[in-house]
Amino acid sequence: MELKLLFERIKKDLLDYQFESFLIGVKSSKESEEKKSLKRNLGLLIEKELKKKVDFFDPEILIVIDLEKKEIQYRIKPLYIYGRYLKIKGGIPQTRWKKKIYKTSVQEEIGNVILKYCQGKDHSFHGLGREDIDAIMLGNGRPFVIEVKDPQKRNFDLKRVEKEINETSEFVRVKDLSFTSKEKIQELKTASPAKTYQAEVQLEKKVEKEALAEVVQKFNNLLISQRTPKRVTRRRADLVRVKKIFYFKLIEYHPLNPIFEIKAQSGTYIKELISGDEGRTTPSLSEFLKQKCFVKKLKVTEIEY
Repeated sequence: MELKLLFERIKKDLLDYQFESFLIGVKSSKESEEKKSLKRNLGLLIEKELKKKVDFFDPEILIVIDLEKKEIQYRIKPLYIYGRYLKIKGGIPQTRWKKKIYKTSVQEEIGNVILKYCQGKDHSFHGLGREDIDAIMLGNGRPFVIEVKDPQKRNFDLKRVEKEINETSEFVRVKDLSFTSKEKIQELKTASPAKTYQAEVQLEKKVEKEALAEVVQKFNNLLISQRTPKRVTRRRADLVRVKKIFYFKLIEYHPLNPIFEIKAQSGTYIKELISGDEGRTTPSLSEFLKQKCFVKKLKVTEIEY
């Protein structure tokens, strides 16, 4: 493949892409001086003419040339954007579903706007945990990383992105958007921050305020045993986990619909902490009160990250 023609083709193919670093790979069934020479000379030409730099470890674009098939492939480094989201209205999942059961998702509300700015092909969503579909996420927001596939633009105003999402989304608000790296995803996946919730509960029978306050005090600094809830066993392993409840306090009394604030270890199922899930979570509020209880409304109010 003639060097100058090859360079012009690459230059044309990458005309719409913003990038600063690259690496050239050459595929051939045998090692040859032609292969080494092509990599070296083409790299020098791209550096000189396009003002880009070679990066042997983490290039933004990997240019792969197949000498035998006379083909060129481009592997574009994904773009990673970190931020925090608030879900101000329930009724949508965190990530999009293959079957379009819900009108949108947190991922789509954020990712689709970002795609417009970076002109990428698709996006993946990585959150620090997730709230239930019917729950809302308030306080300082839930940390996340959006991963964009094949972005053409890498430099754009994230404040404008924030503004557009916050002005157009019915469900989501975002803040603290910043460019990050792939390593941030692993950091989120391995983090185990405590979380604080506000739960409005439906009681089967009326309970006096003093009696209710006395019961919930039993949960302070208490270890509970939770078997994977029935509602999620189809997608999660059926295991028993021990979780710590840091505190459980009554913040608004009603004989049938009290509101509680609960701080718990990461991964605690709050709905089952209330209901007991037919004995799969023990102890539970239902167990202590000796009656059926369930969560009517659930809000995540703080994630300690």
